[in-house]
Amino acid sequence: MSRTKKQKARKIEDSGSIAGRISANLQVEKLMMWLLTDILVFVFSVTGWCVAIRGGVTLADPGRILLDMSQEGMWNKIGGAVYAFSTGTVHCGIFLQQLLSVIAVLGMVETMLWVFSFITEYFRVRKMLVPLSAMADHTSLLAGSGDFEEIESALGSIDPTSDGYIRTGNRELRPLEESINLMLDRMRETYAAQTRFVSDASHELRTPIAVIKGYADMLDRWGKDDEKILDEGITAIRTESDNMSRLIEELLFIARCDNGRQTLSKTVFSLSDMMRGIHEQQMMIDDTHNYICDIRDEVTILADEQLILQAMRILCDNARKYTPKGNDITLRAYINDKGEPAAEVSDTGIGIIEEDIPYIFDRFYRSDPARNKKTGGSGLGLSIAKLIADRHKGYFDVYSVKDIGTRMTLCLPGALVSSSPAEKRPKETDDEN
Repeated sequence: MSRTKKQKARKIEDSGSIAGRISANLQVEKLMMWLLTDILVFVFSVTGWCVAIRGGVTLADPGRILLDMSQEGMWNKIGGAVYAFSTGTVHCGIFLQQLLSVIAVLGMVETMLWVFSFITEYFRVRKMLVPLSAMADHTSLLAGSGDFEEIESALGSIDPTSDGYIRTGNRELRPLEESINLMLDRMRETYAAQTRFVSDASHELRTPIAVIKGYADMLDRWGKDDEKILDEGITAIRTESDNMSRLIEELLFIARCDNGRQTLSKTVFSLSDMMRGIHEQQMMIDDTHNYICDIRDEVTILADEQLILQAMRILCDNARKYTPKGNDITLRAYINDKGEPAAEVSDTGIGIIEEDIPYIFDRFYRSDPARNKKTGGSGLGLSIAKLIADRHKGYFDVYSVKDIGTRMTLCLPGALVSSSPAEKRPKETDDEN
């Protein structure tokens, strides 16, 4: 017998053995249930018959089965069985003979049913295990035919950084090839994204480290006795340290989101009041732009207030960086056409070209030469805002025209608690600007 046939036979034998064990366990449980039922039927039958004969005697008056040893012969002993009560005895020999006969017949019938049930249950379990046996057989056949060696050889020849795919030329393995090729595509995308992210992060960290090292060397050479150089070096080192600390915090936040460790602390709060508060803060820290607060609806949502606040501050920070001084930046809160709560930041800045809009949420991506390190950004702000939206099952609606401006809207479907039209009043503006 060949190795493949032996393996197939062993698989079938193992399958039958499993079916036998399962059937045996089921039948033992069934047998125990039947025996318990027979015992209960016997006890209740004897007790009920005696109570019926001794009319007026209740089960609360206990008794016991006795054998009259004065009579001879086993059958007479059974026939002399009595049920003793506190008030007398009841002879139940004939009844016991009939009951034992009935139980004997019932036991034979149950035995036949049990054997028949065991056989049918065995084959039923065998039938249920057929797919597993077929899977094992097919795996053995593939292993014996060398097809797995073809797959292994094809996988071993693929470079994870290339665009190659496995091709064995075996039609039976084509579905497996397609699944593996799709998996390779996803692996390459993940690999490329990780490589790009590590490279960009290293570059962003390299710059402040180089600046700090340069000023430290300058202070070591000339700054010890020159107060002006000393002040300049300390200021530069402090600034770059702050930038590097902020970048590291952003990277850690992204890592927590990627690993699913960034938890949400959802509370009910007013999105409209949040936008009003951001408007007041922006007017205090930035007097070079004209901030407008346009609250169209009083919107209450259930979300993580701190994370939503962080996302909106990122949008405001971007609008401030890329909007010329003296131009308008508008903050809004309202219910959009889909009935979703929305928080919006729109500016009249440099805008984004249409081809770059799908990539603006990528990490370290800058769509325009004007959006460079001179603006003070790390290129992670919008990525973090997108992660916050994703964690809330929300999304961003982006509309931008080059040299006209950008409108970015955070929509939070499913977060709405209540809403009502805002009171009609003049828009809040910074008249001094």
